[in-house]
Amino acid sequence: MKTGRTFLAISEAVVWLTGHRLVLAAAVVAVMAWCLAGCALGLPRQWFVLSNMTSTLMTLFILLIIQHSQNRDMAALQVKIDELIRSSDAGNHMIGIERLEAEDLDRLADDR
Repeated sequence: MKTGRTFLAISEAVVWLTGHRLVLAAAVVAVMAWCLAGCALGLPRQWFVLSNMTSTLMTLFILLIIQHSQNRDMAALQVKIDELIRSSDAGNHMIGIERLEAEDLDRLADDR
């Protein structure tokens, strides 16, 4: 279970870092420096292919980490909402409806 906590800590750190407002500016500066260095030094075409591959892999990595974070946050939100429904005077028939198919959700919405 320690691995799960370690991954969670890393995931939260990456999500916080990628969500910071200065990261976009730093990424733009890094890409421009990479391209200018490649042009100024007359490096071969593989220099740009490497940058393309690296940016694609980093984008995929960040996407997966952010998706994991959103899934975890959404699951926690659903648990909180279910608890609010249980503790209120409302009927409990809405608990867990996020697991229904789209057609069933549409039918529930139309019944209201």
